[in-house]
Amino acid sequence: MTKNEAIRQIRQAKSAHIRWRALVQAMVAGLESARDKAPVHHKDCDFGQWFHRDCFKIFGHWRLYQDVDYAHELMHEVYALLHRAYRDGDAERAEQLAAHLIGLSHSLLELMALFEEEIITSEIDDFLETP
Repeated sequence: MTKNEAIRQIRQAKSAHIRWRALVQAMVAGLESARDKAPVHHKDCDFGQWFHRDCFKIFGHWRLYQDVDYAHELMHEVYALLHRAYRDGDAERAEQLAAHLIGLSHSLLELMALFEEEIITSEIDDFLETP
């Protein structure tokens, strides 16, 4: 994978995450069309599928990859709580958890920006899959 391809994929993954977060926010706001559209498990969302498949093959050994993985999984754990509260009709709890989730989402995006910067500043131009 070339450096430019890696950067493109990271930017697409960030966009996928922002779309996922928008679905969660729409669900909490009561939009029926968004109900149950945001995957709960961290490996089921578009970001997670890319991150644990293509990204892992090349960057799984990087420390920053592991930090992003932890932040992403933690955010989905909060979403599981939020989803349960929403499903149980506890709108107040769902809104509280949504505020926490938004903060975690911003942290995840900041980590992804660092990940992108790490790739940009790397002296490697063609990243290979690690065995």
